[in-house]
Amino acid sequence: MRLSTKTVAMVISLYLILGLVGASEYQFGTKVLAVDKDIGRPLFAMPATTDIRFWDTGVVPGYDDTDVVYIKVLPGFFSTANDLRLTPFGNLPAGSKVTPVDNDIGMPLAFFPPTKAIRFLNLFGSPLYDLMDPVYFSQAGPNSVVNDVRLNATVGTGLKPGTKVHDFEPDLNLVFGAPISVTFPGPGLCFFDVNGNGVYDYWDDVYMNVPSGFPAEVSVNNIRLSGPV
Repeated sequence: MRLSTKTVAMVISLYLILGLVGASEYQFGTKVLAVDKDIGRPLFAMPATTDIRFWDTGVVPGYDDTDVVYIKVLPGFFSTANDLRLTPFGNLPAGSKVTPVDNDIGMPLAFFPPTKAIRFLNLFGSPLYDLMDPVYFSQAGPNSVVNDVRLNATVGTGLKPGTKVHDFEPDLNLVFGAPISVTFPGPGLCFFDVNGNGVYDYWDDVYMNVPSGFPAEVSVNNIRLSGPV
């Protein structure tokens, strides 16, 4: 059902007004540092139904470079408000959330294989996940493959978070480290309750929290998976 012009204007105004309250000023795909303002904020588990899925935008069935990847929050098979984009859609960047007036709301979302996970490349420092290691949404593993999604910048390459791995790029076919950072379903994706209402919604900041477990708080090496609203 198409929204009226008046309803659209009211929804946009509400998001703009409330979006000024308390949300993170940090960009999608940045890692938390010891000097950052969000250090120590309490984190809560994302809803148990949270998954990562994709909108198959192309004419050829199956996941490919043109498809949009989402953190899907609520049950169902279609994109809904507050789902979180891990890759851009048009002029809407990675780290933005779906709103009722966006053109990708209500789109059918397909499942990745059960081997999907958030994994890291152990390129620097200790054998475990540390501050310099790049992180990916991985379709399968144990190696990085074409169309895996970068969740933070890869040091020294200029490759940006929210982009997909392509042929001949330096982070293709590298062996992921162990253990796996985040599996689905399971802990590891958390939110800071910006408006204090006790549930995940549009205003809340989303983090990859590793090592996972509760109680939890924003700490060094967490990755911000949402951008400023």
